[in-house]
Amino acid sequence: MRNYLCLLIPVLLLSIPASAQPKTLPQLNDIQSDTLEIGMLVLGGWAIVNILISSFKLTRATRNRKYFYQMNLYWNLVNLIIASVALYSILSKDQSAQNLADSLYLHSWYKKVLYLNVGLDLGYMLLGAYLKERSRNSYKAERLMGWGQAVILQGLFLLLLDVVLVVLLESIAGHLFRLVPQL
Repeated sequence: MRNYLCLLIPVLLLSIPASAQPKTLPQLNDIQSDTLEIGMLVLGGWAIVNILISSFKLTRATRNRKYFYQMNLYWNLVNLIIASVALYSILSKDQSAQNLADSLYLHSWYKKVLYLNVGLDLGYMLLGAYLKERSRNSYKAERLMGWGQAVILQGLFLLLLDVVLVVLLESIAGHLFRLVPQL
C-alpha cells in the first residue's frame, strides 16, 4: 500500500488543466471542481485498493498484522463513504450557474474543510504513535501495535492528499479574488 502513496502527487498535479492563466469565473470554477473531483477519486481509489488488499490479507494474517488489516478495512470503508458523498456533492453542482459570491463562498468553505482535515490528519498520526507506544506495556500489545500502524499509514496518506488539495486550491485563490470588483 505504501507504494501507492508515491502516485498521489503526480496524479493530482497532472489533473491541473494546461491553461496557465485562467481569467473567467467559469474556468476557475471548473478548475476547482476538477481538482476536488480528482482528489475524491484518488481517495475513493485508495479506499477500494485498501479494502480489497486488507480483506484478502486479513484471512491469512496473524498477530499484529491481523489488527493492521482489520483497522485498514474499517478506516477505508469510512473513506469510501466520504469520497462517495463528496464526489456526489461536487458533481451535482452546476458550475456554470455559480456567481462570484457563490464561488468565493465555496472556495473558502473547501479550504476551511481541508485545513481542518490537515489538523485531523496530524492528530491521527499522533494517535497511531500513541497506540504503538501503548502497545509496549499492554496485554493487548498485538492489537494496539496493529491498529497504531494502520492509523499512522492512513493519517499519512490523508495528510498528503489534503496538503496537495490545499496547495492546488490556494494556487487559484489569487485568480478568483482578482475577479472581485474594486470599489
